[in-house]
Amino acid sequence: MSKGVRFEKKLPMRKIYFVPGLVLVISTVFLFSVTASAAEWQVSAFGGVNHVFAYGSDEDYVMGGNDFPVTPVHTPASFGTGVAFLLNKNIGFELSGFYVLPSTVTLQDPSDQDTVEIETSPHISLTINLIYQVLAGRFRPYVVIGGGGDMIIPKEATYISEYGYEITLIAPPAGERIDMQAHVGLGFNVFFTERFGLRLDARYVMIFDNPNRIDTLSSILGLFVRF
Repeated sequence: MSKGVRFEKKLPMRKIYFVPGLVLVISTVFLFSVTASAAEWQVSAFGGVNHVFAYGSDEDYVMGGNDFPVTPVHTPASFGTGVAFLLNKNIGFELSGFYVLPSTVTLQDPSDQDTVEIETSPHISLTINLIYQVLAGRFRPYVVIGGGGDMIIPKEATYISEYGYEITLIAPPAGERIDMQAHVGLGFNVFFTERFGLRLDARYVMIFDNPNRIDTLSSILGLFVRF
């Protein structure tokens, strides 16, 4: 790195997958139409944290282009809501959305060990999930598997590194901000009354970014109502 040079580090590229996105939309419409007479509906509101595992490699270092190739472990907060259509006591489908807040990370240049503290981009996830409830009593464990899209909300920002360099992060074009994602997890509903209760679950999430897959362990806690 040369003193006084303005470096531009592009945020990870996000590609739009039109066919899976179309399938997501069609599936959503289909679920709404065929589950109008579902045994129960469940509406949830929740908050939680996303433990994002480190991604990238020092081998991806490019001077002046990708000076900080590794994004370290970080744990941003998130919140969201979900609407589930329960076909019977065991099987249901859920449409859920999450908003993941920014968090602060420290990046390191592998060439000279310079560091810079930046704020990660917030992002929004929209998913369709298959839920299988194991029991039908007051305490109802469930398995969840699903997928959908994840969209970052980036902005250009300039930071000063520990060694005094000016580091500029460049937001990717709008067409490169959406990735597909998939997840699997376990959870449970605890009923306080016949219709109202507490929800807790944990999911392993894979965001298929380019060039790196981003793996996350997501935990949520919230309330639900059934009708």
